[in-house]
Amino acid sequence: MLRNIQYYIERQLIYKPSAWKFMYRRYCASASEDDTMDLQNVLKKLRKLASPSLAGSWDNVGLLVEPSSPHKVNTIFLTNDLTPPVLEEAIAKKSDMIISYHPPIFSGMKRLTQKQWKDKIIIKCIENRIAVYSPHTSYDCVEGGVNDWLISCFDCKEVEPVEQHEDYITCHTHQVGFNIPTEFSTSLREAFKAEQQVKVTEYRERPDGKHHISVHCTKSTLQRVMCLLQDKMDSVKNIQISELAKAPVLGYGMGRKAKLSDNITLEEAVKLVKQHLKLDHVRLAKAPGVEKVSSVAVCAGSGGSVLRNVTADLYVTGEMSHHEVLHAVYNGSSVILCDHSNTERGYLTVIKTKLQESLDSKTTVVITEVDCDPLKIV
Repeated sequence: MLRNIQYYIERQLIYKPSAWKFMYRRYCASASEDDTMDLQNVLKKLRKLASPSLAGSWDNVGLLVEPSSPHKVNTIFLTNDLTPPVLEEAIAKKSDMIISYHPPIFSGMKRLTQKQWKDKIIIKCIENRIAVYSPHTSYDCVEGGVNDWLISCFDCKEVEPVEQHEDYITCHTHQVGFNIPTEFSTSLREAFKAEQQVKVTEYRERPDGKHHISVHCTKSTLQRVMCLLQDKMDSVKNIQISELAKAPVLGYGMGRKAKLSDNITLEEAVKLVKQHLKLDHVRLAKAPGVEKVSSVAVCAGSGGSVLRNVTADLYVTGEMSHHEVLHAVYNGSSVILCDHSNTERGYLTVIKTKLQESLDSKTTVVITEVDCDPLKIV
């Protein structure tokens, strides 16, 4: 049908170029808008899948390179690490956006030159108008993220985070409570209601004839709340400002731990991990006297700090230091080390599926073919 319309318009251009030229351009522009996703729309989808607020406070996640707008995203390129060979592959596949699990920009950059390989990558992305986004620990934390994928090679009864993520129940982070004479209370309450990200949570009359008002607000709007009170500060009594408590978010957090449905041998556990990660070799440290595995704890990437002192027969992670391994095995936990990125790379297929569903196939999602762990057994 669309081909017929385009053919008809092109035919009319021959006979009435001035009349049809504008319509033809409008048609092409409309078709282009329908078939592609704008960068900002893609970012909204990505944030919905895993909010950057879930990431570790030390991490650098989210949009790292933003081409000038308008920027349409026809092809998204997925990789675990953004290295020079991976970037060349992304350019060859005409990528408009790269999602790199590990952030290629981590610490602050004071200049962009050709001296450092990471600088050269960022420069080349800018030159080729390629957006760069990194989810990293937001996918470590989110329910259904990389750690849920990693532990899924085992038949588990219940899976829960090793480190429970906590967050504010709503977007509000602070509470402001105060008492005020009745003649000011109504107008002040209405002023609060008109403010974005401010919510009146309590409004009641006191025995002394004054009103008690309590509002919830964000950290950024706390100053605005205080400004509204400033005009009536002489009449406001007993101001109390407090930070709201965070609550555990079910299923969210770093690492995963679980009881197995049935006990398995350590050799069976190694086989399951190798099959899941498509690896020929892993490294194993056996805990003395532990023959059966009834519980497991995992952490994608580097798991030394997350898994330390977790009660489990087996730890599965990418890497741990020598002393962290010794600490684990002599506390009764065997350790399987797979090398850092090998515990994350396979999750790219899950990200691809989620993105395709979220973007309604308006954008092509491609997984790198050249990204690999830098360490090899020789």
